[in-house]
Amino acid sequence: MEKQNNNLKIISLGGFGHVTKNMFVYETPQDILIVDCGMGFPDEEMLGVDLVIPDITYLKDKYTKIRGIVLTHGHEDHIGALPYLLPKLPKVPIFGSRLVLALLQEKLKENRLMADLREINRQKELSLGSDFKINFIQVTHSIPETFHFFIKTPYGNIYHGTDFKFDWTPIDGARVEVEKMVEASRQGVLFLLSDCLRSERGGHTPSEHNLIDIFEREIRKARGRFIVTTMSSNISRLKTAIDVSRKFGRRVALVGRSIERVIKISRSLGYINFPENLEVKVDKVKNYPPRQVTLLVAGSQAQTGSALDRIASGEHRHINIQPGDTVVFSSDYIPGNESSIQLLVDLLMRKGAEVSYMDISEDLHVSGHGAQDDLSLLISLVKPQFLLPIGGGFRQMKQYALLAQRMGYKKEVILLPQSSDIICVGKGRVSIGGKIEAREVMVDGLGVGDVGKVILRDREVLAKEGVAIAILGIDQNNSSLVFGPEIVSRGFIYGQIRDGREILDLAREEAKAVLVDTKNKLTNLKIIREKIQSRLEKFFYKTTGRWPMVLVVVIKV
Repeated sequence: MEKQNNNLKIISLGGFGHVTKNMFVYETPQDILIVDCGMGFPDEEMLGVDLVIPDITYLKDKYTKIRGIVLTHGHEDHIGALPYLLPKLPKVPIFGSRLVLALLQEKLKENRLMADLREINRQKELSLGSDFKINFIQVTHSIPETFHFFIKTPYGNIYHGTDFKFDWTPIDGARVEVEKMVEASRQGVLFLLSDCLRSERGGHTPSEHNLIDIFEREIRKARGRFIVTTMSSNISRLKTAIDVSRKFGRRVALVGRSIERVIKISRSLGYINFPENLEVKVDKVKNYPPRQVTLLVAGSQAQTGSALDRIASGEHRHINIQPGDTVVFSSDYIPGNESSIQLLVDLLMRKGAEVSYMDISEDLHVSGHGAQDDLSLLISLVKPQFLLPIGGGFRQMKQYALLAQRMGYKKEVILLPQSSDIICVGKGRVSIGGKIEAREVMVDGLGVGDVGKVILRDREVLAKEGVAIAILGIDQNNSSLVFGPEIVSRGFIYGQIRDGREILDLAREEAKAVLVDTKNKLTNLKIIREKIQSRLEKFFYKTTGRWPMVLVVVIKV
């Protein structure tokens, strides 16, 4: 580990081999540069968890070295953790484009936070500390103002290639700055970190422009309201839906806070032309003929409580699904959300909607991530000596490595680190050396990081097996039994019969038997609780084959 002190270290606090939680630390002995600070989605077994964020424990005692957080673009998996982590990163300046800072400012307002936000000039080099000089290279993605970073350091030049594709006909007209990629190559790129999410797909990723024809096809088929759901931060997709709706004489309603927020910002910055006379407020939709209305609805991933979830379940104040409605899912499935989305599609169809989704119409969505030909083109343009795939799972990292090998790169110069590995960059070389300690930091309601494995295990037991609670009262003067034990259960059994008797009645007798064994002298409450808990756990497993969580509550009277 000692020899790392003279290196540049690169660490992913969200973990290498993960699609989300993007947060990269570039560290020299003098300075730290942080690139992005994103959130992730909880796994299915993370019951009750809202989102997952990077673990910044590594930065403890290093705050004085942090020169800034620089943001590549405005998607949640790149900026979404900032409201939760900024209180732990006091006075660290945040650099980004006009759009990303506007999106971030709205998030900070919601959380009543202040931050030192500084807009970048993409035509000028940004110097941070003595060791980092950053040049900004505009690329195309599903949100405007996405940038790659050409980072010059004393240890070698690094190209940080976040989410991108080569879209030669972008919706917003902002072209890929290929000439800057070539200039980076001319100056020399030691190390390329590249998006790899679609490395399993051959060819080029299609242009966002292709979706104009697809949306026109779908809107022509719509007998009633045209309902589009996509990722709320996919500004290009929202623009396409609005432009097509205007062409076909439909007014547009925005349903969901996240979409309202993004449209408001995109309007103000000129990325979406959405005149006020084209918009209809959600509570006024009912006043228009169905064929004259488009709804842009948040909740394409079937998030519980999202606008689309509430509409499908009949819980939205103003919008209900009607026969003749057409619902278009214009987004990829985020891994882990497939079953929830399929259930939502079923529910919408049962209510009479015509639903178009990826399983039956793959052309409804165009990815913002480059396929193999996009990835190989970037490699050819910047000509790195070493490569590291980022922004994908290990299988995508592996496919990226095979792609680079087909281009003539040796296996030894393509790094495939484990989640918590440290990348060491020295003069003319890059290697893996050491690990950091990191864990999943879960956000649950207002709590950040206070949900651990024990709590998740308890929640899993509660969800799968239920809970049984034994309640008894004792006299605080003589320790004799006053009442109970009474037993109640939730999510476990109700009125279940065994040998002609209710199981909870039998369980009550089991608990009483423990008290008889102690001759009703309840002086050691800890032992009594443990004995009743153990006896009931064994009884319930023997009679039902299940292990509910058993809680014993003793009330002093």
